[in-house]
Formats: sequence, structure tokens, C-alpha cells
Amino acid sequence: MYVQTAITLFNKRLSTDRREVYIPTCITGASFFESRSSGHSTDGIHSESLTYKLRIPIDAKVQDDRTYLSETAFRALTAEEARGHWTIQKGDIVLACATELTDPVDERKLKELARGNLVNVITVKEYADNTIRGSMDVRHWRIGGE
Repeated sequence: MYVQTAITLFNKRLSTDRREVYIPTCITGASFFESRSSGHSTDGIHSESLTYKLRIPIDAKVQDDRTYLSETAFRALTAEEARGHWTIQKGDIVLACATELTDPVDERKLKELARGNLVNVITVKEYADNTIRGSMDVRHWRIGGE
């Protein structure tokens, strides 16, 4: 099912003490598709998978009017500079809910936030920057996750 919603994208970075932290960016106007599937192997083992497709239009409302940067450019920023930008990279986390967070959070806090909002933790497995070609109506970033 496609849903227009607000999402919070958490960009993974290393903090000054070399621990993984996630910088939150709330984005309003994204579309969200959840797909559940199941299967059986030849030896009778049942498996289920849950996948997500997200689409962020180029004109989506981004928290504090942050600027999108490529993964490489984002990685080169200082911790303070990174707070004014956002990116998409494999291993980032998405929650299908709006948050008002501004400070980086650790993975434990992120999972508590997901439980508190009754949403799944979506890990970015693939992404595409489709903002270069086409009319402004079709330009977007696409995220695939599990």
C-alpha cells in the first residue's frame, strides 16, 4: 500500500569518540510502500520477508531546510556541518513517522523511538538519486529497505 507520510531518516556517522550515531532529518511528503512476502524452500522451511520502498520527491519539506549532499560529500563534513545537511547511504535507518529530534542518537535510542511510535526500523539497503532528469514533478530519491 502506498501512503503519503512523514519519515525520519537517520544518517549514520562516527562520533568523535568513534561510536556510531545517527543524525535525524524529518522529511514530510514522502511516499511509503510496505511489501510482505513468504515462501517455502524444498526442505519445507517457511520464510517471510518484509521490504519497503520509499520515494522522496525533490520538493518534499525537509527539516530546517537542510540541503541534500551525495554520500561522499556528506562523509567529508565535520560533525557540526553534517547537522545542516542530509544524505542517503546504505546502512542508514528510516522510521515512518515524524520526529522533532535535532541531536544525534545512538542505535538503542533509535530502537526505543521506533517502539514508542509503533513503527518498524527500516535499514537502507539500496537507494537511487533520480533528481537529475525529468520534469520537476518526477524528480525524487528512491530508497529500498528491509
